[in-house]
Amino acid sequence: MVKEKKKISGATQARSRSLLQFVTLVVAVIVVNLASDLFYQRFDLTKEKRYTLSEATHDLVDRLDETLYVEVFLEGEFPTEYRRLKNATRDMLNEYQHISRGNIVYKFTDVLGDKEVKEKENILQQFSGKGLQITRPEVGMDETTSERYIIPAALIKYKGREYPLNLLKREFGRSLDDDINASIELLEYEIGNVIRKCIVRKKIRIAFTEGHSELDEVDVADISKSLNEFYLVDRININLTDTSCTKQFLGRMQQNPEKAGEILLKGVMQQMNQYDALIVAKPRLNFLDEELFLIDQYVMSGGKVIWLAEPLIAEMDSVAKYGSIMTADYNLNINDLLFRYGVRINLDLIQDLNCHGIPVLAQGGSGKPGFMPWLFYPLFAPEGDHPIVRNLTSVWGRFVSSIDTLPNKDVSKTILLQSSETSRKASNPVNVSMELLRLKPTPEMFRNPKNISAVLLEGKFKSLFAHRRAMKNRSPIEFKSEVSDNSMIVISDGDLIANQTNKERNQVFPLGMDKYATKAFGEKVEFANKKFFLNCVDYLCDDSNLIEVRSKKITLRLLDKAKVKAEKSKWQAINMIFPVLGLVLFGLINFWIRRRRYAG
Repeated sequence: MVKEKKKISGATQARSRSLLQFVTLVVAVIVVNLASDLFYQRFDLTKEKRYTLSEATHDLVDRLDETLYVEVFLEGEFPTEYRRLKNATRDMLNEYQHISRGNIVYKFTDVLGDKEVKEKENILQQFSGKGLQITRPEVGMDETTSERYIIPAALIKYKGREYPLNLLKREFGRSLDDDINASIELLEYEIGNVIRKCIVRKKIRIAFTEGHSELDEVDVADISKSLNEFYLVDRININLTDTSCTKQFLGRMQQNPEKAGEILLKGVMQQMNQYDALIVAKPRLNFLDEELFLIDQYVMSGGKVIWLAEPLIAEMDSVAKYGSIMTADYNLNINDLLFRYGVRINLDLIQDLNCHGIPVLAQGGSGKPGFMPWLFYPLFAPEGDHPIVRNLTSVWGRFVSSIDTLPNKDVSKTILLQSSETSRKASNPVNVSMELLRLKPTPEMFRNPKNISAVLLEGKFKSLFAHRRAMKNRSPIEFKSEVSDNSMIVISDGDLIANQTNKERNQVFPLGMDKYATKAFGEKVEFANKKFFLNCVDYLCDDSNLIEVRSKKITLRLLDKAKVKAEKSKWQAINMIFPVLGLVLFGLINFWIRRRRYAG
């Protein structure tokens, strides 16, 4: 009887202990949850700080004063690669949502879902018109062809306006895996850039120069449109002998003819100083010393300049018309100025085996168009981690000269674009002939690699006219001999920002797109010219510093596909058997422990 009472008492005590432990656990969970609400903290344990947004991103998001809605269309059934992009996009949007304190709301939508074919076509057409990217999934050798479409894009809505966000960055000829990896690395930048469009208040002013036969408004229509999303874009004539420049000062000059030169120089200088940056896009007429003086003093006053200057006359229209041409020097008279700043554009043309092509008629007179490599159209594959070029695809050059960087301890030079390992320089005069298409180039002839075509200059610039007393003494403006901290970019290809057109249809093609290659290959062929140049302008002018986010590098630790395929059955068996064995083992051990505890 006593033993039975002891057993009952022991069981009661065990149940009491269990109940107390359970209550303690519940209270602890409640306390931890309450504490986490009061002292919330996120920890990014990834090596490359994948989930830590930059200060520039924080500043942009802080400027949102209304709710920003993001609708992502990367939803549905699609290959694993796209799921990686989807998951990375969701993770990044979670981070944006967290720092926005409720001002960013997102959702994933499958708009194609169970739609009929006609409905899908209407949706795809509508989305394409909004600038959203549409693609078909790639399939492997052992997979069936799919007719499904994928929309790796999103629409961002803010204050009643819509902004497209394309998540997948494709490059012609690059693998999907590489495209996905590059796209994931750029997610923070691309999302932030669209937010920047939503909140930008245009204060920074940029002007294309005129008066020296530069690219006209139609030639730069597409890049101007893109720049207009962030900056106030204008044009300014700085040719002191052009009536379009002088007529606005004509009245004052006629009233004071003895001070006409002073009035003109002061007036043009005042106009130039209204802009934060000047773009000199393919000048073809020489600059007067007085005009160079104005540009030099503009730089000494802190103004930014992007030069797109090619020294040699070489146009594809002339080559196609006459069959061949000999290059000639434009004599732009800018060599001394650029030399003073630390670079020299050479009188040559870069030829590269890594090149784009031109349309040609097939041999035999069949009239059937073809497409052949053209050595004078080098494709520049941007290298390095500088934010201007990081994760950019190829940039298309047309009749590009090489650039030399010169010793100047006060100015740092960052190479942005350069030719491939299989390139060479052809010195002026160069015979540019269609007959070159018939010749098979030998690699042994292309052993002058890495010819520079774009360079960033940063640091202390000294005036070209510091020791030219004649110009200084007659200058009507306050002369500055140096600027302690400034930057500029020199590009030796004037056509790098020239878009193609269809004059019959009054159509402007996107910058970087080649309408001839697109027609020849049956798919859109587009290079990164626009993105490269926008990055150049942003780096020099954008006060949000969002461009720095492009330097962020994320290491994607991917599975070995070949190994996964070879060991698929083994790992499936392990994943099915071991969890079950573990549960059985745990049950047996737990049964044995309880039996020993309560048996006696």
